[in-house]
Amino acid sequence: MDPNVPLKIPAKVRRRLEAVSGMEREPMTTSAFRDLIRKARVLNAPLDGYSDPAWRTVCLRRGAGLGFTEMVPAIALVYGSEDAIRRLKRAVDEDVLAVQIEGSRPDIMVRAAMIARGAGADVIDINAGCPSPRVTNSGAGSALLSDLDLLYRIVAEVKAAVDVPVTMKFRSGPTLDKIVVDEVASMVNELDLAAVTLHPRARSQAYRGTADWSLISRLKQICRVPVIGNGDIRSGQDAVRMVAQTGCDAVMVARGAIGNPWLFKEILDALEGRDAPMVVDRAEWEKTFWEHFNLLVAFVDNDEQTAARLFRKHLARYTRGMVGGSLFRKGLAGINGRESLTEALALLMSHSEQAGGFVFSAAGPDDTF
Repeated sequence: MDPNVPLKIPAKVRRRLEAVSGMEREPMTTSAFRDLIRKARVLNAPLDGYSDPAWRTVCLRRGAGLGFTEMVPAIALVYGSEDAIRRLKRAVDEDVLAVQIEGSRPDIMVRAAMIARGAGADVIDINAGCPSPRVTNSGAGSALLSDLDLLYRIVAEVKAAVDVPVTMKFRSGPTLDKIVVDEVASMVNELDLAAVTLHPRARSQAYRGTADWSLISRLKQICRVPVIGNGDIRSGQDAVRMVAQTGCDAVMVARGAIGNPWLFKEILDALEGRDAPMVVDRAEWEKTFWEHFNLLVAFVDNDEQTAARLFRKHLARYTRGMVGGSLFRKGLAGINGRESLTEALALLMSHSEQAGGFVFSAAGPDDTF
């Protein structure tokens, strides 16, 4: 797409976008958002394909102090994509709607931010961290770390265009040989962003290897704004170690919480000095399971078949390490609604009972997504 060619938005698309406008609330101040971050302590990350309103509600109810939407492609939003518009929905129990947008054209990012604000966004987060080729091939996500001048333009122009806090989530650099934490920190200070999140892996690493928490420490030393640490947090003690080692103002949990939303409560307990081991019994597990599915049904306008299809990836994680879980996961393709889900769950629970009772086991490290 030629950045010098003005956008031509069809009239029917403009009408669709107008339908989600006019939902602005009183703008949140930067100082109020910074206070929220420091008080929340543990945040739910923007995960593409996962962080829909249903998942955010499940996590908010289990200790997450704030959740971000899954990334919204700016160009799709500007051209009125129904999926992009749907991603702007506020979750149940969500006081602060933090919308993450991704793109590589400043003008499109500005327009997307304004649409999100009109739809009720309280915070705009800029994605400079996604390593997926689907995103980076267009110069967006972590590809922006190879063009810091462009990243600066995007962040500066978005911040000037909206009246709500603007934040950014980024990776440590394009490669391990090209770390740009210092440069991004200077940018964050100059533009006075509301907060910044670092996932200290390089774009070239994707999700492999180990997150280098020393880079979060470096960012914290330089930045004058709240710093949120992200990467390799899968237990309450992981979060305690990150805060102790880096001094970050809050931690952000991503893949570690998939299938284990109780992790947020475990982290809060650990950060507040409550040494209480996490125990998830069958009643709590089933309550959460059905609560999540029902919220997902509501999100897709009561289409249980679509909800079941979207729920499959969560089911694969909820059942990790459970007796009968492997057999359950082999049958995921056959789960296409509430009835088949109920039958599959009953079979799974029968395997657990035969093995001596229900046991939940949080998933370990996994580089597959």
